[in-house]
Amino acid sequence: MSYLALYRKYRSKTFDELVGQDAIVQTLKNALTKNKIAHAYLFCGPRGTGKTSIARLFAKALNCDEGVGYQCNRCSNCEAINENSHPDVIEIDAASNSGVEEVRNLIDKVKYGPIKGRYKVYIIDEVHMMTNSAFNALLKTLEEPPSNTVFILCTTEPYKLLPTIVSRCQRYDFTKIPDEQLDKLLKRVLKEECITYEDGVIESLVELANGGARDALSILDQIIAYSNNHISLKNIEDVFGLTSIENKIELLTLLSKKDTQKTLSFVESLEKRNVDISRLLFELLNILKDVLIYSKTTQPSLLKYINEASAKSIINMFKSDELLNIIDLLIKCQNEIKISSNPLFILEIYLLKIINLGDSNKELEEEKVVISTKKPAKHDDNWQNVKNINPNVYKKQEEIPLPPKQDKVVKQEVKVEEPKPVEPEKVEAPSPKVEEPKPINQSAFIPINLEGDTYHLDRDQIIKLMVSGKKDLRKQLYSRWNELDSLLSNSKYGAYIMLLKDGLPFITTDNMLILAYDHKVKAQRVNIKENEKVLGKIIKQVFKLDVQVYGLNREEQAEYYGYYLSLSQVNNLPKISEIEEIKLK
Repeated sequence: MSYLALYRKYRSKTFDELVGQDAIVQTLKNALTKNKIAHAYLFCGPRGTGKTSIARLFAKALNCDEGVGYQCNRCSNCEAINENSHPDVIEIDAASNSGVEEVRNLIDKVKYGPIKGRYKVYIIDEVHMMTNSAFNALLKTLEEPPSNTVFILCTTEPYKLLPTIVSRCQRYDFTKIPDEQLDKLLKRVLKEECITYEDGVIESLVELANGGARDALSILDQIIAYSNNHISLKNIEDVFGLTSIENKIELLTLLSKKDTQKTLSFVESLEKRNVDISRLLFELLNILKDVLIYSKTTQPSLLKYINEASAKSIINMFKSDELLNIIDLLIKCQNEIKISSNPLFILEIYLLKIINLGDSNKELEEEKVVISTKKPAKHDDNWQNVKNINPNVYKKQEEIPLPPKQDKVVKQEVKVEEPKPVEPEKVEAPSPKVEEPKPINQSAFIPINLEGDTYHLDRDQIIKLMVSGKKDLRKQLYSRWNELDSLLSNSKYGAYIMLLKDGLPFITTDNMLILAYDHKVKAQRVNIKENEKVLGKIIKQVFKLDVQVYGLNREEQAEYYGYYLSLSQVNNLPKISEIEEIKLK
């Protein structure tokens, strides 16, 4: 006999064997006892929580030879239902039978009475996959089927059903199975299968199952195949890309020490081990939540994911406000990873943001001190020396062309020979013989070009740049990207620096820097030829990199990265030795 998967082997054969859904089971039992059997039921809820299993058990209870409500598993009806061969219990997969024709065939057969049992039971799985036309065709039959026919509709997405269908059914909402019951189920199965395991294995499997009994048994089946007759935590980490508590605490320690190099090396190790980034973030958030709760209550009994010693060590690493900021950033990272084709790329960015949390606040305070103590000085064209100009001026200049020279502005900028400040209302018009200095925001400030000829790189060129890109150089650039913050108030290049800061390095080669932007408009502005010249000059001044700068929006980035992965899977990427230098032309 061929091997039978654990979730099929240990499928419940009676209501009493079911794991979870106690309220639903009790309701159905009472309906059978009192002979209050509805003509249509709707079972909806997460996958693997017992919808189809309960539908089969209900069909068995309707047709058991010992009477309605019984499940003897010995009579011919029960045995046929267990073997999925009963002529009166028809299971239909709506995903592959979703059309009107299939529903019409079903309606034609409904009018015939049961062959072997008391009731004909139609179990329609994934019913939300049916088309609206099919639903409408089924509507009348579902409302008034023959007296000996019962429909049971199962779905994970009830919101996709027509209200007219839902209103004709008794609806039962299934919930995720509690961890305690999954724990008992896994222990029972491991005992019957004669499998030994380490402490913590059951907890890890329950966490991976996420409230689904079928998932729990499928995961267990897979891990048994990998580890033979003894399951260790290391086996689970290897198979499902998990990290240990020690690994996660190590990462938090590196973040608290602001060790950029070791943090990035840690991320590299995650890539080599094929760690599930979404799972890692979920577990980190749970750990930090535990730490926050413990810091406020000092109650070890409230800790679910770490022990008291680990909680105390993490509390010593971060202040409460730092923990809250880190949690906020990790939640944002979690949301972005869901729509990203490169989770490690997003994770690296947010870990660098966490490392720079304290530094950015410190730089802001220092800048405030400089602004409040520094005396006004004549304008210097050197863009690195000016720090006391309001950056909001340049945001406006990026969108609106510079206005013509206005007398009012000139009067405010005029400096008389007397060192004492003059009240604005007492300022008199300057003598024509006095040479006025030109206002900074008119003569020195260089606005962003909003129109002009643009550079363009096609998909093949981007793929070649991805192949020849230097990962170490890109990581170094990540770690220093916040240096642009202190230059945002620059009087001459402020708007360009802000445009650079809005993007993030995606590809870095010896002669090219590709930046990724959330907004398409900003990526297009980077690619205007006149703008690119200034951006390249700034990158050279700040980071000592002589590169051309090119912008992509997030949609283009995801598209190119997906194409890169598809080429990589079939081993069809261009060879580095055959790639010629790519330049913007």
